Amino acid sequence: MSAISFAVLKLCLIAVFGFILYRKRIVDRRVLDFLMLFVINFTIPCLFFSRLIDNTQIVLSHSLWNFIFLSIVIFLLGYGLGILASLKKSKAVRREFVSMVSFQNSGYLPMNIAFFLFAPGLRDKFLVYIILYLLGFNILMWSIGSFFIFKKKGDQFALKSVFTPPILGTIFALLFVYTNATRFIPAVILDPMRMIGDTSFVLSMLVLGSWLAQIDARGLLKRLSIISEVSFLKLIIMPGLFFLFIAGMKLFSLLGIFILMEASMPSAVSLPIVAHLRKADSEFVSQGVFFSHLLSIVTIPFWLGIFLRISGLSF
Repeated sequence: MSAISFAVLKLCLIAVFGFILYRKRIVDRRVLDFLMLFVINFTIPCLFFSRLIDNTQIVLSHSLWNFIFLSIVIFLLGYGLGILASLKKSKAVRREFVSMVSFQNSGYLPMNIAFFLFAPGLRDKFLVYIILYLLGFNILMWSIGSFFIFKKKGDQFALKSVFTPPILGTIFALLFVYTNATRFIPAVILDPMRMIGDTSFVLSMLVLGSWLAQIDARGLLKRLSIISEVSFLKLIIMPGLFFLFIAGMKLFSLLGIFILMEASMPSAVSLPIVAHLRKADSEFVSQGVFFSHLLSIVTIPFWLGIFLRISGLSF
């Protein structure tokens, strides 16, 4: 429990640094936009590609489809809970409410927790889990899932929305792995990609802190009731249901803690961008993301601590 809390605390300190940089205007909106694009379009694809190539045997020993299926299950459970809880909500916020319950911070936060929590061997294996999971999740969040949540009359689905840089980086790496062609990638290319990819850990938390610094606290207080409901579903009900499943199946392994970690994550930090692109209320979504991340400082160590106590595992 203390190790998990300490790992989350380290992440919070990096995010707080980003928060301070933005509030002090050392980082402005233009710099933040650049950092977000740089992380999404360059460092994350390099991280995904290099980690998958470096851990070919781990990739080959696990089914990609199991992780895609898991990403769909977690999304559908969140979507279902969001729909049920939003039936009596105003139509003006219903789509945003459902999206915040459906999509979690499945990449930035779990990757950074793994970086601080696990020893190098387990860390690499856990990162492979995350990357394989994110292939399905990113398609849902940036394309198919968000399209149907925010869909308005007359909107048409664009197939090209599926092929984002992180997804392409994952697909290309998997092609090399499954065709046994990784040995043809020269170190002069892979080593710089690995170095660029590793900057994702710090940059993603600085981006998170800077993004959260934009939140209007007064607007958050006005919507505190509905935002608290989102956080309760996301941080208590969702992980609680998956914890019962894991305990019932006695899935006390690295895979079990991975499933619980993904289910216990706060709302996705990139969701305000998705809401903005879909012409939804991105300010409301930003407030929900901020509040759920604030509460997750307590809830993530709680759920993972219970898992470790019951399972008897230690990392």
